[in-house]
Amino acid sequence: MTRSGLDDPILMRLRTGEANPILVADFQRMSMAPRLSEMLSERVQDRAVFQIDPIRVLSGKRIYAPLPELAAACAGEFLSSGADHGRVFVVGHCSAAPLSLRVADLLASTRSVTAVLLNPSWPDDEMVTTKFAEFLARFGTGSRPCPDLDADPCLVVSAMEQLFRDEMAALAASRGLTGSVGAFSDLLVWYRAWLAFLLAGRNDTPIGWAAGRAAVTVLSDSPSTLTVAGLRPDAYRVCELPAPADTVTREIAEIVSAHVADQ
Repeated sequence: MTRSGLDDPILMRLRTGEANPILVADFQRMSMAPRLSEMLSERVQDRAVFQIDPIRVLSGKRIYAPLPELAAACAGEFLSSGADHGRVFVVGHCSAAPLSLRVADLLASTRSVTAVLLNPSWPDDEMVTTKFAEFLARFGTGSRPCPDLDADPCLVVSAMEQLFRDEMAALAASRGLTGSVGAFSDLLVWYRAWLAFLLAGRNDTPIGWAAGRAAVTVLSDSPSTLTVAGLRPDAYRVCELPAPADTVTREIAEIVSAHVADQ
């Protein structure tokens, strides 16, 4: 166990550097495509780059952790790294925005910090239930109601996982592949961890995401991603993106890298 109480570290150093470190909250997709943190680490010079990965943490025995705990673990690990010199940049893509803001605000109590939010989104009931239904549909044609999101979070995540297992078993049986259910275990854990993280964001409150101590910049490609929950519109900077950013590409990584370098 780490000192934070989590089973695994939430922070991974990708590059060493002297000052102005960059922390990037991103998630491993079910593909071999490089992550934003990895692409940024290839582009910056003399700056430490860290990858924040709560999905890795939530893929182990700890199936749920509140967002404040995840943020505190991240901030604590970073401050213990010895790389916290100069201005800190915390980059978050899409639904990583709430966690990124919490991390930035914790660090901003003792140093200069800028949160850079790439197409930020804010988990709510609709986002969690939609993603649950999307994952469930990949195992079969039947529909199941999403568990009550207001129940104990660990029970909610466990119920989601059991529904996935039931659908997987039914799918395998229908195709005469009963003994191959274990082959889907990694996929199931990834689905569970992703939903657990979205649920943690849904269960948190906007007032806890940003207390105004960190500077905030939004990089947005559409009007739907201009809002920072918990902050007034005049409390943050908005920069329009010249290209769609729903999927992180090398072009988007270049834009984020250039933006951070200009600060």
